[in-house]
Amino acid sequence: MSVFTILALVGIVHVHHAPSHDSRAPFEDVIAAGHSAGLDFLVLTEHVPAGATGPLPAAERQGIYIREHDGHRLLVLVGGEFGTASGHLLGLDLKEIVAAEGRPGAEVIEAIHQQGGFAVIPHPFHYGGWQDWGAPFDGMEVHNNASSLIESLGPLIPWRLFRRAWGFDAAYRDLLRRPGRALRRWEALLQEGRKVVAFSGAEAHQNLNLLGWQLDPYEALFRAVQMHCPEDELLPDAVWALLRSGRCHIRYRIFDDRAPVTREVGFPSGRSELWFDHGRHVLEIRPPPSPR
Repeated sequence: MSVFTILALVGIVHVHHAPSHDSRAPFEDVIAAGHSAGLDFLVLTEHVPAGATGPLPAAERQGIYIREHDGHRLLVLVGGEFGTASGHLLGLDLKEIVAAEGRPGAEVIEAIHQQGGFAVIPHPFHYGGWQDWGAPFDGMEVHNNASSLIESLGPLIPWRLFRRAWGFDAAYRDLLRRPGRALRRWEALLQEGRKVVAFSGAEAHQNLNLLGWQLDPYEALFRAVQMHCPEDELLPDAVWALLRSGRCHIRYRIFDDRAPVTREVGFPSGRSELWFDHGRHVLEIRPPPSPR
């Protein structure tokens, strides 16, 4: 069994709720699920409407939320999901909306950088995928919950999940596989000398409801796969810096019980993974060591 790094701040990136066109879930559900899942932070990334200007959608939600009965603190950060001519793009640590519709992804990334923000490619091979791998993006989702379901279930996701309605965890454990294609692309970028940070995208909408069954509850998604980051202050600037630093791990918490049978597998870039079931599943995805 490998030695596990002790990490302190646990969070989720890529969350949608009612302001997005594809979710009607109230913000209160997001906060309640974040507290229940024991998160320290979560990042809202609402879809930015074409032609919109000014503050990011849900910008007013950023802040610390404290649960009354036990004082648990949850930091909400706000980014945005933009539609570019090269594919979807998450803009993080932004001050305001950037023009994206119809523009090449590289131009939108440069506009994000001009604001001091950073750009992450979500679901790189699904929902149209990403088309410009030479663009100066800062990170990519090597795991995305929706992509995992698409690869496992295809177009009949709601009905097939409904057949597993005895519980989300049981269904998801059965479906979740190591995201080999995205990991291979990340490894290739790292070997080219690119500094590309790996992200887990929750892709949480809480919008799959079939015959009264909620098939994608926020809390279950927030517990399943998480970003684990080194200890720091629970403040926006500190957490943004951690997320862009490349020092956070991706942890498949849904497989914590398999930790005793994992083995560590290293890659030429210096990154590593904790595998079980002969590499069909992964418990943890670790970045290359940070330069001193």
